Amino acid sequence: MDDLHRGDVIGDRYEILEVLGTGGMARVYRAHDPRLGRDVAIKVLAERYAADPNFVERFRREASAAARLNHPNIVQVFDRGEAAGSYYIVMEYLPGPDLKQVIRADGPLDPVTAIDNTLQILAALATAHHSDVIHRDVKPQNVLQAHDGTLKVTDFGIARAGAGSDVTEAGSVIGTAQYLSPEQARGSDVTPASDCYAAGIVLY
Repeated sequence: MDDLHRGDVIGDRYEILEVLGTGGMARVYRAHDPRLGRDVAIKVLAERYAADPNFVERFRREASAAARLNHPNIVQVFDRGEAAGSYYIVMEYLPGPDLKQVIRADGPLDPVTAIDNTLQILAALATAHHSDVIHRDVKPQNVLQAHDGTLKVTDFGIARAGAGSDVTEAGSVIGTAQYLSPEQARGSDVTPASDCYAAGIVLY
């Protein structure tokens, strides 16, 4: 199910247009939603993980966590579902680059722009933290730029809700090495401060 092609339809609704990228546990496609007449991004859980209850629960947690976050600096989640034994999340589609691509193309940002970008990231994280959601993988690749220049944080795939049972247990190191807080690198419990630490590294 994760290997879809142009013209395939998922969930009896979304027509696949192209592959946008492949991550560790999912592939992201651009698709068209004919009901609402708009393009969307669809993240489909890789088949090799779809049979693993832990990964399925983590994937569902991503959708549940992200869907309840409503902020202009957070990529919006529209829908989620299951089809042909796999699971998918339908999200806002942003054709713009991610922050890493922006920096690679334009070079180091001027201080004013860098600080403005960081404030936007922190605003998104503050909303998530208020809902007991910790991102756990804040990095430039997970910050997308909208057509008007607004930044939007995406990929809550390894986020966990602060309340309730944990899918990801303490003792496991999750995140990207260059942006890990000390406690995260040790495999200890993470807190909202861990996300803020990563945002500071992004600013640096």
